[in-house]
Amino acid sequence: MKTSIGKNTVTMKNTIARTAQNLGLAEKRIITLGMSKIDTRQSKTVYKNEENRTITITAGEYQTIANLKRELDAYRELQNGTEKIGKKQLVIKRETMRGKKITRINWLEKATYEQGKGTVKICFTGSIMPYLCAIENRFTTYKIQDAAGIKSIYTFRLMEFLTSWSNKKEGQRTISIKEIKEMLEIPTSYETGGTISRVIKPAIKELEKQGWTINYEKEKTGRKISHLTFLWRKP
Repeated sequence: MKTSIGKNTVTMKNTIARTAQNLGLAEKRIITLGMSKIDTRQSKTVYKNEENRTITITAGEYQTIANLKRELDAYRELQNGTEKIGKKQLVIKRETMRGKKITRINWLEKATYEQGKGTVKICFTGSIMPYLCAIENRFTTYKIQDAAGIKSIYTFRLMEFLTSWSNKKEGQRTISIKEIKEMLEIPTSYETGGTISRVIKPAIKELEKQGWTINYEKEKTGRKISHLTFLWRKP
């Protein structure tokens, strides 16, 4: 039975929205539902307590965000997704004077699927919380309802990425193909043409069904397409 996911917002530092999250679609939905229940106004000290980092997610909430017709499918995806998240890490890359610095952070400290109740309790790690609470600037935020029904992880991530560059209705951003592939975690086997035709175009098409208007322009370095400039308007 679907339940309301309310008007809660999902808020995170831009760092998370613009880097590899290493999450499949079901796992992304679960993490997003968890984020929507975090009070981002609270101090980091509050979330040092494990109990305060523990969030309950119901199968009904998952059914709503996934737009599934059958509650049984929601139960299954919620259970399978929870099992997989335990092995997943956020990957943050930074350029320093001494070269690239790569930090890997586990998303969850633990996760418990309560089979008889159809609920999951996820506990975010202490290391991830500074990216999710007490955020004053450089953050990405959107209504969780905006993510409801998204059927592709690429669409989900493109929506977050574009949102991270503008808190207004309209935005514009140029990004290299290399960065796009890293951020969206596109298979290395995809050449530029495949990245555009098999990932970018379908993701844009799905977002447009949700009321977005998105255009992009190809930019070349020499003879090769090296960057895309996105121009968008949110619903």
